[in-house]
Amino acid sequence: MRPLWLIPLLLVLLTGCGGVTRSVRLETGRNAPIVVTPRPGATPVEVAADDFEEAVAMLARAVRPSTRPQDAARRLWQVEPRSGSYLFDPRSRRITPLGPGEHLEGAASSADVELTRAYLRWCERTGRPGDCLRLLVEGPTVTGDGRYALAMALAQGAVLEELLEAFQDMADPQAMLTTVLWTWTTYLVLLAVPEPFSKGLAAVMTVTLISYVGIDTFWSLIVGFKQLVEAADRATTFGALREAGERYGKVMGRNAARAFALLATAAIGTTAPSLAAKVPQLPGAALATVQAESQLGLRFAAVGEVETVAVSAGTVTVALAPGAVAMAANGGGSTPPAGAPRSWGSFSGFKKALGPAGPGKEWHHIVEQTPGNVQRFGPQALHNTENVVPLDKALHARVSEFYSSIRRGVTGSGSLTVRQWLSTQSYEAQRDFGLRAIENVMKGLWP
Repeated sequence: MRPLWLIPLLLVLLTGCGGVTRSVRLETGRNAPIVVTPRPGATPVEVAADDFEEAVAMLARAVRPSTRPQDAARRLWQVEPRSGSYLFDPRSRRITPLGPGEHLEGAASSADVELTRAYLRWCERTGRPGDCLRLLVEGPTVTGDGRYALAMALAQGAVLEELLEAFQDMADPQAMLTTVLWTWTTYLVLLAVPEPFSKGLAAVMTVTLISYVGIDTFWSLIVGFKQLVEAADRATTFGALREAGERYGKVMGRNAARAFALLATAAIGTTAPSLAAKVPQLPGAALATVQAESQLGLRFAAVGEVETVAVSAGTVTVALAPGAVAMAANGGGSTPPAGAPRSWGSFSGFKKALGPAGPGKEWHHIVEQTPGNVQRFGPQALHNTENVVPLDKALHARVSEFYSSIRRGVTGSGSLTVRQWLSTQSYEAQRDFGLRAIENVMKGLWP
């Protein structure tokens, strides 16, 4: 039985109209909400294949794959079952879902049966015989959310192969892959309901995902998944389902797919605070820090303070815990830092508390720790968890080289280095420039 709840949502709310102006509404619990217009032109954070595989392999070591990944994913995201078989009592007019493994005799259509056979043949061809994606654990045929999971697997085949490569040293790489796939798909199902609303872990996931892919790509992912759902429900053949998946794969793209898979792996079996603690150490976190501020008006260190996220036509509303630090609507100053980040009186104290930046990474001060800045702003304004972020060593070296160079086109000065020119400006001006420097140097705009 295909889930009827999805039919109305295909006609409402989040459309792909290019002329829509996106906005973010930050509710801080203090005074009026802050309305942010995201900076245009954001692109998904690029996560290199090697960094992606290394990171998901490390995250997977702490995960115990479930034998019932769909059920585990529903519990993780607090999503109710949306498909299956039901008994209807005409006298009481009550609908009762059948339990796991219980099915109605003769309920499967011939199209569902043939699609299921084609799915099993596909598993065989890919070297993973049997129910390789665990789509038949809750029913005898591929229906409901199983269709969406299969379409996602067909859409992101290359990224799934990278995941399998990363999980090759685990006892059951395929079980880990299906756990990630169902986690990923079920989160998208949560986003696809009318007036999407997420809290706790799902809220942190949503804000982090926007930081990685940008607000416009995030909207495209939701709209594209709604279209995939409609196409998957209509599909009567494996080929039609593959076509729907491949269309969505083009919408998502490789970089967004890697970011999505990375965050889904990090979220498995965890909580909102735990996911927020993992994020700064993930590949691409430095650029995600930049996009959190330009796309959400939110400092990345405050991701763990997000309580709920609601998505409606043109607006993402983010409710923060009392005391969380948000940027001002114009990208300038911040709200009073009642929930200030952890800070230290010296960089050595910071490193002693937090340890190394991570494999192949170095700690980087967004607002530099120059003697002048220490004197003007104080050491704790510099050596804290909002200002110091991990950067790849090569990128860190390029940013440092950029600061030491004379760039008339950037600063307007033919005699001052970027560092000298920047040193007289306010803390917020230096921070905004420092974030743009990371982004532009990474993209090659400021070589």
